[in-house]
Amino acid sequence: MPRKRDGVPEPGSSHSHAVSESGDVIPFQQAWLTAARKLGGLPVHTMAPEEWIPLRVQYTGESKAAARSAIGSDTRGLGLDHCSDDQRAFRALLALALFNGDVYTGPTARWNYSVVASYDPVMSPRWDQLVMVAERAPENVATRLLATVGAASRGVPGLRHEVSYTCHGQRSVCLRHLPTGALLTITGDPAGCRRGNRPSHVPRHPYLTLDNDLTAHERRALAAVPTISGEAATLLAGLVSRYNLVDRRGHWATSLSWDPLERPGVERRKEPEVIQQGAVRRLWGTGDSWEFRWTGYPEPRDLALALTHREAGVKSAGFSRHGDSYRVVLGTASLDLCDGKG
Repeated sequence: MPRKRDGVPEPGSSHSHAVSESGDVIPFQQAWLTAARKLGGLPVHTMAPEEWIPLRVQYTGESKAAARSAIGSDTRGLGLDHCSDDQRAFRALLALALFNGDVYTGPTARWNYSVVASYDPVMSPRWDQLVMVAERAPENVATRLLATVGAASRGVPGLRHEVSYTCHGQRSVCLRHLPTGALLTITGDPAGCRRGNRPSHVPRHPYLTLDNDLTAHERRALAAVPTISGEAATLLAGLVSRYNLVDRRGHWATSLSWDPLERPGVERRKEPEVIQQGAVRRLWGTGDSWEFRWTGYPEPRDLALALTHREAGVKSAGFSRHGDSYRVVLGTASLDLCDGKG
């Protein structure tokens, strides 16, 4: 007699079939996968690789061409966290810039990356680079992010202009991070094309280039960044990869500037203070312990769900709720997601 799991017969037993509305008999496993697909909890490892691309597009908003460039034969899951060690280290550092700003005056708030939220970029994380699709104004985004000659306090320390090019009629700017060697591409091309026409190593603006070594100011700025453990780096990098993610079932969204799902209950986060003065964001910690506290979008619950989601989350990450806060845990590392300035 076949054993049962929680009252459900084991696959292969005489009872391990479900009957559809049409009367056709559906194998238990197929019925389970169909239900999981509808509920947004599909175990990605059970899917054929060609199915990963359209599923990833539903969450990220990328074009199929961009998602295809990010998913290879050795990619794990949707590829949001599948990257080189150098990329992971850079994204963790980038998180400290993207998620700090406004009245917070910590070391990384002055890097000026928090302004990126107003451009609503689509992130296309790949193994060897992070592509940021900013269709409205990629050159403007680059101008805000990159340090220029004589402007020591702006930009992520060590980020340099490598090459600019045009692809599909859109401008792309490739940036290289000297300390990690990681590549960041800011582009107006939805396909996130890796090759373009008329490449130029001479930037339009007086950006620092690969010919410029780390400055004394940059070395001090990097020294002010706390130690980030390996598992904490995965969580912080995961924030960057999920910068503008939307649940395909419409249960959560992670945009920092608005609610893409336009849920009435979430609109309350656009309070007068946030509209007039901007959202306050502070991401800080050390080693295994980190805290992200902010006003405005998204809701802490949404971000916790995005980081731990079965299809689109960080593998093996889970969360627990503590009042209005959520704690995301990966191994020994934790990231507290808190509402308000603190």
